[in-house]
Amino acid sequence: MFRIRIKTVSAFKYMSTKDSPYTICDVPRPKNLPLIGTKLDLFVAGGGAKLHEYIDNRHKELGPIFCEKLSTSELVFISDPKLMKSLFLRVEGKYPIHILPEPWVLYEKLYGSKRGLFFMNGEEWLTNRRIMNKHLLLDDPEKWLEEPLKMTITSFINQLNNKIDSKTTHTPNLESDLYKLSTNAVIAVLMGSSSKVQKSMHFNELLCKFSDTVKGIFETTTALFGLPVNICQKLNLPVWKDFKECVDESLILAHKLINEMLDHRNQSDGLIKKLSDENITDENIIRIAADFVMAAGDTTSYTTLWAMHLLSTHREVTDEILHTNGTYVKNVIRESMRLYPVAPFLTRILPKDSFIGPYKLQQGVPVIASIYTSGRDEKYFSRANEFLPYRWDRNDARRSTLANHEPSASLPFAMGARSCIGKKMAMMQMTEFIKQLVHNFHIHPSEESNKVKAVTSGVLVPDRPLKLALSQRK
Repeated sequence: MFRIRIKTVSAFKYMSTKDSPYTICDVPRPKNLPLIGTKLDLFVAGGGAKLHEYIDNRHKELGPIFCEKLSTSELVFISDPKLMKSLFLRVEGKYPIHILPEPWVLYEKLYGSKRGLFFMNGEEWLTNRRIMNKHLLLDDPEKWLEEPLKMTITSFINQLNNKIDSKTTHTPNLESDLYKLSTNAVIAVLMGSSSKVQKSMHFNELLCKFSDTVKGIFETTTALFGLPVNICQKLNLPVWKDFKECVDESLILAHKLINEMLDHRNQSDGLIKKLSDENITDENIIRIAADFVMAAGDTTSYTTLWAMHLLSTHREVTDEILHTNGTYVKNVIRESMRLYPVAPFLTRILPKDSFIGPYKLQQGVPVIASIYTSGRDEKYFSRANEFLPYRWDRNDARRSTLANHEPSASLPFAMGARSCIGKKMAMMQMTEFIKQLVHNFHIHPSEESNKVKAVTSGVLVPDRPLKLALSQRK
């Protein structure tokens, strides 16, 4: 399947200098077919659902940097931590630009729907990002985030406890339940711990519908992957209609939810109130808050799901959680994200002619960091395919048996100016949830747990429902 050009240049043999003769034409690459590039290879390998494995195999064949035409343009993939750090800390520029899913771009172009921080670029992005940084990253956000997050998670755990007694087990609908938990957590942060809005029955109904439609956006986006989206839209094919209906409904519901919060902003102490105090217009608050909920619900829920899957098959790790502090739980989360990064690829579009290793690439070239590959590479992590949370603890004696440990090879939240704005909130939420879950319940694997594989569906998700069972700890 992998037909390789013989001509290659080592990314480490040559220095990146202004006199370097190497261009994108010299980057290792497989052979392309006219017009379709290597789409046929991807189709044979399993399609978009297997994209992370397909690109991983390309790296094994071609090295830490290669070029491939999977779409209308050539994409440069990198998996070396030094190249990734250079991309995010030196090359991405003042206004980093990332690749957006094609269906989302087309929807915004057709219907003029202005979206939030994830879609913004240039000075508009920088202005709003600085304000969000202030409240979510810089000003010790743990102080005001802790209470709404803890309240939401405790309520969820109590609901589970009510379904289980010491003699029974319960198999929740994990994917759906965790999705709603993550959405509830973000809403709680937006409203704050003192808000009265969440007591509204109408609000709770809106929230449930919103959670379901957001999930639908990511599922229908995956269904469109690899298809000619413009043609699907012009012909109004079912795959496009499903996507459009999910986006339409989610935006309507998001506006209703955020407007209700705005109506009660003076009774709350959450992010909505903080953004209002920064004199951001209500229109922009709605845009930013809506996308914030959409992004966080999907990414945090699946990371939590992968962590539960790993804990169910590693009883010794849950025992360590019970007898150690919160730092160890953070290591469990970090190790889960190394093995199953919710975003297996991180993207940037070069703002100007730049060097990536020894290659001078032109402005506008898309560069993609292969996080799934780097996190599972033995050069960067010894016993790379094993779940070993202690590898993240410098003081753990067991770490001395692991020769390789390169933290910057695992970048679930990216780096640089456009790194994940919700990373502190996500870590707090997932750490608190796993801690409460393990202290309240035993997590039992299903009969098919050892058969579970990851597939790319917008984010990295299990290829089958995870039917983990919970029973109360005595």
